[in-house]
Amino acid sequence: MVITELFVDGEPAGSVPASDRGLLYGHGLFETMRLWRGELPLLDLHLARLESGARALSIACDLRALKLQLNCLLPKLPAEGLLKLVLTAGDGLRGYRYDSASSESKARCLIQYFALDHGSSEVRLKLCEYRLPDNPRLAGIKHLNRLDQVMAAAELPPKSDGLLLDQTGNVIEALSSNLFILYQGQWLTPSLQKSGVAGVMRQLLMDRVMPAVDLTPLCQDIELGMLQGAEEIFICNAVRGISSVTEIRGLAQTLFSTAGTPSSESTQTALIQAELGKQYPCFGE
Repeated sequence: MVITELFVDGEPAGSVPASDRGLLYGHGLFETMRLWRGELPLLDLHLARLESGARALSIACDLRALKLQLNCLLPKLPAEGLLKLVLTAGDGLRGYRYDSASSESKARCLIQYFALDHGSSEVRLKLCEYRLPDNPRLAGIKHLNRLDQVMAAAELPPKSDGLLLDQTGNVIEALSSNLFILYQGQWLTPSLQKSGVAGVMRQLLMDRVMPAVDLTPLCQDIELGMLQGAEEIFICNAVRGISSVTEIRGLAQTLFSTAGTPSSESTQTALIQAELGKQYPCFGE
């Protein structure tokens, strides 16, 4: 079984050229995908988001070629873990300008395998002082420029997760996950119109999983103060699925805590988790 840290355009490699626009300018996208029993259960959703993001960044995205690379690579890797797929704008001349119509403009695909750290099904969040900038043109896109997350992560102690706000103080997301709250009997998730990443798991929950248990989440602005009145909160991503939030620590006070509430088995979050595991067994193990 062949395991290398990096595959570039389908071939084992140790690096990318210094002229790659993803390296130079963050001109690219990435998808982090759960690998389960030798398959990628959410592949179609990941590729659909990748194609949409590539269109927004003027990067040529050949889904057929990407699928071929993945099909050739998967048998060479362990059956469990995660894959990170990076699509960059490829090589470019010095300077920011990029001609996507040029015959020399060719996207580059990087694929890495990582062992899966399952982590805990329950998490505590810490409010980050760093706030996400407003950028409606890039909001929702999982582009390579993650300096905002790097700055926020620098505030956090090891093995902890962060809660990120926008410039007006509204809740946007966790460090690498989307967020849902049950507020006054209604499930809500941030709208992500100005900042944040529109996650694949977030989409799956809204479109397929929650409606299957007669729950209809709404996308809207969520003020920080609403967390104190929330009945349940969970975060989600395409690698770990759903993780219940048991506490959110603010800069000077606790913003949310499940202490003294009913057991986690009786919550709506548990119902959603069970339905997710039913539809996608990799998240039910």
